[in-house]
Amino acid sequence: MSFHQLMQPRQRSQFQAVGEFLYIETCTSKVRISTERGEYTLRTGAQIIDPKLAGVVTVENLGEAGNVTIVCGFGRYIPPSDGQQVAVTAMPAMSFAPGQSVAVSELPRVALVDGQAVVISELPAVSLAENQQVTVSRLPSISLADGQTINVTNTAPLQTKPVGGDGAVGNVLTIASNAATLAGNPSRCHVLLKASTTNTNGITVNGGWTLAAGETLQLNTTAALTFAGTDGDTLETIEITR
Repeated sequence: MSFHQLMQPRQRSQFQAVGEFLYIETCTSKVRISTERGEYTLRTGAQIIDPKLAGVVTVENLGEAGNVTIVCGFGRYIPPSDGQQVAVTAMPAMSFAPGQSVAVSELPRVALVDGQAVVISELPAVSLAENQQVTVSRLPSISLADGQTINVTNTAPLQTKPVGGDGAVGNVLTIASNAATLAGNPSRCHVLLKASTTNTNGITVNGGWTLAAGETLQLNTTAALTFAGTDGDTLETIEITR
């Protein structure tokens, strides 16, 4: 049983009702409902529960002109919820059986108050589309388990500082038969060379660099070095070793 009518402001109308509930399905603002058991002022969505609802019902439109729809009947009336929103403020604890899972496709925006923190222990695999980029501005401290390694690759030249040593060995090489040699040393960090100030001519290092009398040179190498010059001229060397 239902009542549906286009009503003007303050217009009254009557209909016969029999049942246990009277539900206001639509109205513009408020309606005044008068039954044999009382008078009620109701809005859309409100209802009267009366197990002895019967007789003439008077409806007065207290709002603007518009449709007024009223539903009457027996039992418990639950209006449809199509298009309505449900706000969930609390949920009970949930347990999942082995093998069960929950797929979350979208989450609302989350705001944290001062002092709150979020700890993420695991993330799913992430795939990036072409031309997508990820910028990491900060990383937490990372601990590696025994046996774990990190491989670092870089296409740009890697600049390093010279490694210092903990030993020094001095020597003086004398040019004989126009040549002298400093043997290779795998524990050498670098070698300091100085052409003696009393030399008569320059000494050439490995066929390329010429040291004039009194000139010095540092080479960061462990390889053997050859020198060419005038017999009797000398070259002072200091090897810095690890």
